[in-house]
Amino acid sequence: MRNLTKRLLGWLSFGVVTFLLSGCLHIVEEVTVRKDGSGSYKMTMDMSEVKSMMEALKNMGEEESEDQEEQTPDEETPKTDSDEEASDTEGESSMAQLGTEISSVSQSLRGIAGLTNVKEINDTSTYMFGYSFDFANIEALNKAIRVIQREKYETKVEETFRLKGGTFERLNVADMGEQFKKTLTETEEADEEGSMDMVKAFFSGMTYKQVYRFPDAKVKKSSNPLSELSGDGQSVSILIKPLDEEQQKKKPSVATVVKLK
Repeated sequence: MRNLTKRLLGWLSFGVVTFLLSGCLHIVEEVTVRKDGSGSYKMTMDMSEVKSMMEALKNMGEEESEDQEEQTPDEETPKTDSDEEASDTEGESSMAQLGTEISSVSQSLRGIAGLTNVKEINDTSTYMFGYSFDFANIEALNKAIRVIQREKYETKVEETFRLKGGTFERLNVADMGEQFKKTLTETEEADEEGSMDMVKAFFSGMTYKQVYRFPDAKVKKSSNPLSELSGDGQSVSILIKPLDEEQQKKKPSVATVVKLK
């Protein structure tokens, strides 16, 4: 199966080059872990800013169409309704296909022992895509991540999370931000049209956020320097900007060790 990040980058890059507009991609990974090791996982790709881009394009097209109708001589053949409808729906159809590709991860997870309540997130009205599930233990969570990485990102990952006593650990693997950067670099090397500068500018505001919640405990500390503790002391968030040059100079990582009390 083709690398999912390549599909994502390919479609959005087409949008950038075609529409000459800017937008953003926000990835949010949420993990809730209880004292007994059970919990829930949710991954969301928020492309609502791309939706705004497409709506702006559609509005511009409608305005241009109205102006042309006022100025076009009778002998010229105007655009047909079918032509306009095809133009309006082409981007929406492509995004729907992309959303299905992302959310279809849930199909691969339904047969994994220890996983329940597997759901897909495929909201084309808000351009929110992803998947979520509950896990019985950390082993089941790691197996799910292993399947996702293998089938959708063509990456081999054995272990992503650990929980031992009062310590929760996220290893420096399955980093979607790094996977995206790698795909972007590979695409840039193969770029023959010189359009990658525009694409990189489009994705410059991309964010990758991890949120770790511990409903049965308080967070004592988190080793990742980007960690932010919630007001109630029961969750940690880490915000990475994969294409932010200033942050990248500090070599940010998804890895963290969270001490609980």
